[in-house]
Amino acid sequence: MEFSSIIGDIYDAGSDGGDWKAVGRKLFNCFGADAGTLRLKRPNGLWANVFELSSEGESTYADYYSHIDPIRAAISRIEPNGNWSSAVAVVSDLVEEDHYHKSEFYTDFARPAGQNHMLIGAVGDKDHTVIGFFRDSMEFSDRDKHTLATLLPHLQRAIQFSQRLRKAEMDARVGYAAFESLPGAALVVDAELNVLFANSTAECTLSRRGLPIGIKAASHADNSPRLSINAREKSAQLRAMVENAAHGGSGGALRLELDSGEDDRIDQLAVFVSPQPPQFLTREIEFGETAPVLILITELSRHSAPKPSLLSDLFGLSIAEGAVALALLGGQTAEAVARERDVSLETVRSQIRTVLRKTDATNLRDFERIGALLTTLSH
Repeated sequence: MEFSSIIGDIYDAGSDGGDWKAVGRKLFNCFGADAGTLRLKRPNGLWANVFELSSEGESTYADYYSHIDPIRAAISRIEPNGNWSSAVAVVSDLVEEDHYHKSEFYTDFARPAGQNHMLIGAVGDKDHTVIGFFRDSMEFSDRDKHTLATLLPHLQRAIQFSQRLRKAEMDARVGYAAFESLPGAALVVDAELNVLFANSTAECTLSRRGLPIGIKAASHADNSPRLSINAREKSAQLRAMVENAAHGGSGGALRLELDSGEDDRIDQLAVFVSPQPPQFLTREIEFGETAPVLILITELSRHSAPKPSLLSDLFGLSIAEGAVALALLGGQTAEAVARERDVSLETVRSQIRTVLRKTDATNLRDFERIGALLTTLSH
């Protein structure tokens, strides 16, 4: 069996596209070993020998003998630092053999388990992972040690990749759990409007018939569902805002009209686009790479504005400025606010400029996006 084929299988297993147990069988054959161990930390936090997941001896080892294993303790202290030959050893390289053969570990576990001879390697990752191969009757040769030293850097990279994948999955679960807890419709999309995540409210809202916006099912097995708008002009607007946010811009907002079913009223949906908050990113976005985009969808007819005290605490708005801000978030025009508050249109416009300045909003659409985020996160 070609060694390069085994290395490819190791990388497949590290990316969750392969089977560690199958890799183990190939390695046992390669080293002429009766058995072997590669103990990795699983998603549940427990350690498991991925070469022999159902082995009865594994639970015995994990429960007691792992704590008194002098071979593992010795090899775990080795840091390869690029010198992979130094990270490979047999028993005599690590412990005094006469003392070892009289130890409880050897007499009660290793010898009865057919582990009379061992070939051990330190992977050199953050978990101090150790790989081992066992024979009962024949010692491992220098050639076996050289082969394992050649294998170790590939094993290290595969395991580190697997660890990064596991961390990314856990970070994503934590971040998306926060979006799931939002009372409104929240989606995360990429620059091409492929849906990376949609909370349950978004899935429910966008599945309603007659909406101008929805999640279009994937056309092929390897495609993602996509967010789409059935009006060409609005669709182009959404795509431009998402592209802007994905490349580090502020995004934006747009409104979609829909028939309420009542003769005298037209409902509206507000779509707010912004970069995904950095605390929810699963990894750092590298230079030139597009970032995930957060989209919030709100029914304006059911819109609940943020509390005036929140606007005051965050942005230092006065009572009058806060009242104007809330009216704008409620969908009123500057003219309507002026009539309702019985002040001049110029006064309201001046207050609007102050609100935009204090909230660092570039325009009214940007302020609506900020208001939607505050509304969603404050309820």
